[in-house]
Formats: sequence, structure tokens, C-alpha cells
Amino acid sequence: MIGLPSWLAVVFGLALGFLAVLLAIWWRQQSYRWALLVAMCLIVAPALSWWSGIVFRVADYRAGCDGICPGYGGAPFRFFTGEVAGNAFLPGMFLLNSLAYTWLLLAWSAVVRGVLRHGGADARRGWGQIALAGLLIVGPLPWAPLILPPPEARVRGDSLRVAINARREVYMYDQLARAPVLRVGLDDVRPRRDGQQGMRVCLRTYTLFYLPAGYMYMDMAPDGVHSTGGGVLPLEGSCWS
Repeated sequence: MIGLPSWLAVVFGLALGFLAVLLAIWWRQQSYRWALLVAMCLIVAPALSWWSGIVFRVADYRAGCDGICPGYGGAPFRFFTGEVAGNAFLPGMFLLNSLAYTWLLLAWSAVVRGVLRHGGADARRGWGQIALAGLLIVGPLPWAPLILPPPEARVRGDSLRVAINARREVYMYDQLARAPVLRVGLDDVRPRRDGQQGMRVCLRTYTLFYLPAGYMYMDMAPDGVHSTGGGVLPLEGSCWS
């Protein structure tokens, strides 16, 4: 997720707004139902933006920080801050995030229209085209975690090395999860709870449609290269309790 200073957020907002207007003009030239499409995008975009703030959240973390690093929420732009930063909602960044989704919806609908026109230009309108449109719109969504990485704690130093090594062993524990694990995001790296030397790596797991599935923890050996144990926890669980 992207965090921006105020002046750069304004620049991005103007650019996204301009691109969205250009797409709306293009749609006006292509279809007499352009106003309905634009209205639907303007309604759906804020809903998707708010949903991203619920799903794409990174809790406050300690790895690589002097104290505690504030978490954040919202994608692609952050509009929630973690508890350390006051757990605040940033309306300006939420608007910017909604503009990004508005542009994405208008652009993707244009791509779908282009595919339908060129792929089925000789076919009559019917259930075949409706099914194809539905496949183009909904089909990529379940597998989105395989394309774009989820938000995660940004660590550095030795914690980053240990986290990278832990990711290589996700395959050892993902079969324990209740849902298919398509992607993981780093939650934190802290000392092991059993008092042994080494670190515990906590990863947040994501399944189809970017839905959070739970947590995966790994207790790493003192050298941080391999895990000596691990498991999965539900969303209401915690790697540290």
C-alpha cells in the first residue's frame, strides 16, 4: 500500500480524476448508456475502497523498528492508520483511493467491451456474450492474490532475512489451513514464545478474492534459516498469545 505526502496525493488525485474524465468522455462516444455506467462506477468505487480498508490492513509491528511501527489500512493508497498513529481515518486519502478504483472500473469495463466487440462481432447478442462478459469481469478476481502482493509489514535488517527464509517454507504448513492459501503477507517478526533462541515469523494468509484466511506462524532456528515448527491460526487468533 502506498503512503504519500499531501502534495503528492493532490498530484495523484488530479491525474486520476483527469484520466477518469477522459474515460467517461470515451464511454459517452461509445454507448448511449454511458451515464448509467459512470454512475455505477461512482457508486461501486467508494464501496471497494472501504472494503480495501477492512481487508488490506497491517497491524502495528515491531520488526526492524525502534519501538513500534504504526500499521495502516487501505489499498492501493492508505487511508487508515494503526493504533500507534492514533487509529485515524484520512478522508483525503480515502477520496484518492476511491478515484483510483473509479479509474480502474472504467478502464476495465472498456477492456471488456473491446474484447466482446472483437471476439464476438459476428455473434448475436445472447447468453453467450453475457456469460463471456461475466467471465471477463469476475473470472480474474478469485486469483488476484497470485498477481498482486498483499500489504505487509515493511521490515529491514536481520528480521527481513529471517522473514524471507520463512516464506520459503510456507509449503510445509499451508495444507493445515482451512482454505487454500494463495498468498501470504508478513505480519511481524518477534522472539520465540517458548524462550528458545531464534525468532517467530507471523504471516497473514490470503485465499480466493483476497479474503484473509488467518495466520501462519513459524518458529525459526537460531540461525534463522529453517523453521523448527509452525502452524496456522484463525483470524481471531494471534501469533503472540
